[in-house]
Amino acid sequence: MNSELITSWAEHDISLLKILELASQTLCIFDADLSKLKLERPANAELLRRFLSSDRQHRLHIAVKNAEPFRRESPRLMKLLATYTQNMTVIECPPHLASLNDSMCIADDRHALIRFHTDSARAKTIIDNIEECAPYVQRFEDILKEGGEQVCASTLGL
Repeated sequence: MNSELITSWAEHDISLLKILELASQTLCIFDADLSKLKLERPANAELLRRFLSSDRQHRLHIAVKNAEPFRRESPRLMKLLATYTQNMTVIECPPHLASLNDSMCIADDRHALIRFHTDSARAKTIIDNIEECAPYVQRFEDILKEGGEQVCASTLGL
């Protein structure tokens, strides 16, 4: 299937839902702080929960530039992180990646929602195309290789 250009936030939200529904093995997400992806919405969080709970081999990798909004405003995602520690990771990227302004949600290396700039809904949806997703998969792997701080769901000290 070909890619589709997204130009509104409503289309973006529908495309994200589609990518989350298509995920069957891996889900890789890179974003500034997850706020515009709205993963905390009940329907999105439930899709993530189903994805993680259906198979212990499923993997959800999230890399964010700023993890503070995730820690403060994402109780559903924090609960998932606490419950599925074996197959969910959240990394806060190192400061030298602060200039990155795109966002990626990649499922199974073959489906993706790529937002070109953090502040804009302009994006591209790729469905069932490994070759078109390959550069974004590589970019995500390169971001992870840069390291960062792992976000934990621990409530110690609270």
